[in-house]
Amino acid sequence: MIQWGIGKYIFRERPDAIMIFGNPRYLSFWTTLLWGRLLGVPTYAHGHGLFKKPKISVVYRIMMRLLLKMVDSYICYAPIVRQSFIDHGFPDRKLSVAHNSLINRFPVRPEEKTGNERGVLFVGRLREGNDMGLLLRVMERIRQADGIPLTLHVIGTGEGAQQLQKEMTDRPWIVLHGGTYDQERIRAISLDCFLGCYPGNAGLSVEHMMSLSLPVVTHGELSSHQGPEPSFIHDGVSGILYDHANPDDSLYQALKSVVTDHSKLARMRRAAFEDYLSLVNPPLSARFWSILCRGQDSPQQGSLLAQKCPPSSSAESHAEARASSSNQLV
Repeated sequence: MIQWGIGKYIFRERPDAIMIFGNPRYLSFWTTLLWGRLLGVPTYAHGHGLFKKPKISVVYRIMMRLLLKMVDSYICYAPIVRQSFIDHGFPDRKLSVAHNSLINRFPVRPEEKTGNERGVLFVGRLREGNDMGLLLRVMERIRQADGIPLTLHVIGTGEGAQQLQKEMTDRPWIVLHGGTYDQERIRAISLDCFLGCYPGNAGLSVEHMMSLSLPVVTHGELSSHQGPEPSFIHDGVSGILYDHANPDDSLYQALKSVVTDHSKLARMRRAAFEDYLSLVNPPLSARFWSILCRGQDSPQQGSLLAQKCPPSSSAESHAEARASSSNQLV
C-alpha cells in the first residue's frame, strides 16, 4: 500500500531530514526513500535490521543493499542490530546505533530496596509467546521444593489474562494487577519485588524492569525476542539469560541463584539500574539528533539541518550536551 499523503507532504514542506521506520514490506517506505533521494533530503531508516534473521535469501540481500544505498544512514535499535548487518556481509559505513530506550519518570534506585523482597515482577502484554506457564511452574517448584514464599506480581492485560485468572484459583501467590500505564503505581508494586522476569519473547519491558532496580531474567535466544532490548542485559551481571533449550531447569536455577544469594542480588540490582542509566543518558532523542548532525559533515548535504547543528562539534559531544538535563529524569 502507498500512502500518497507522505509524498505530498515531503514535496510541499521539503523537510530538513526524513526518518522513517525501516519496514521494507511497505511500498510507502520505498517511495519515501525515493522522494528523499530525488529532492536531496537526508533520509534515515530506523529499525530492527536483520537481528531476527539468521539466514536471508538472495532477493532479500539485494533489497537490503538497495535500502542501504538509498538512505543516508540506517539507525539500528541496538548494537546487536548493527552486528547483524555485518554478520550477513553488509558494510558498516552507513550503520548507526541509537539504543532504543524509554525514560521512567518514577524509577526505583538500588538503595531503596531492602534485600528481603520476595516478589517477582512481570510487566508486559499477556499473549502467546510470553511463556507465563513456564514461570508459574518454576515459581511453584521453588515454593514447594525450597520453601521460599515467592509472589508473582503481573502487570499487563491481553488475550492470556483469562487463562492466568484460571491459574490463580488455587495459587493465591499470583497477584494480577491488570493493565496500567500509571508509572507511579507500577513503581509502588515493584518495591515488593527482587527480580523482573519475562520468560518468553521480550522487548522494552526489559528496560522498564531495569529502571526499577530489578535484575531481569529472560531467555538467551536473542533472535527470537520481540525486539533487541534483551541484548542490553549483561548476563550474570545485570540479569540472567537462561537456556531456552532447557527452560524449566535453567529458569529454576536462575531464579533460585538470585533469591538465595543476598550479595549477588545487591550487585545485580545496582548493575541493572546502572545499565538503565546508560541507556537513557543521553536519551533517545539526543542520540537521534547526533546522528542527524553527523550526517551534515558531507559538503553535498548543505540543508537547513546543517545550519541547526553546532558547526564544529562532534556528534558525540553534541549528544552529551543535549543530554545534560536527562539526569534529572532518573
